[in-house]
Amino acid sequence: MLFDPSLLSVRSLDPDASVPATDLAAGQTLESRFMNAVANLSAGFEADRAGIAAAASRFDPSNPESGMDLQNRLAVYGIDVGMASSLARKSVAAVEALLR
Repeated sequence: MLFDPSLLSVRSLDPDASVPATDLAAGQTLESRFMNAVANLSAGFEADRAGIAAAASRFDPSNPESGMDLQNRLAVYGIDVGMASSLARKSVAAVEALLR
């Protein structure tokens, strides 16, 4: 993996970047936004799991490309689930800290 030295400089950031004033989730509570995000993540994970299961059922051991693709999909799925789990724990910890 090559490192891009331009990432070291703050000047490489876009000085004209802006945040849109209108938010698609305007009017929703933080709880409902969080629950929608979790529901979307869950649906995405279920679709990924079903796709991986389908790929595993048609896995051809004589084709190394098929094995590499399955291994890559499993690795990405594991990383994504781990990240979602970590974010959920951190969100719960933040809410607990606010409620104290």
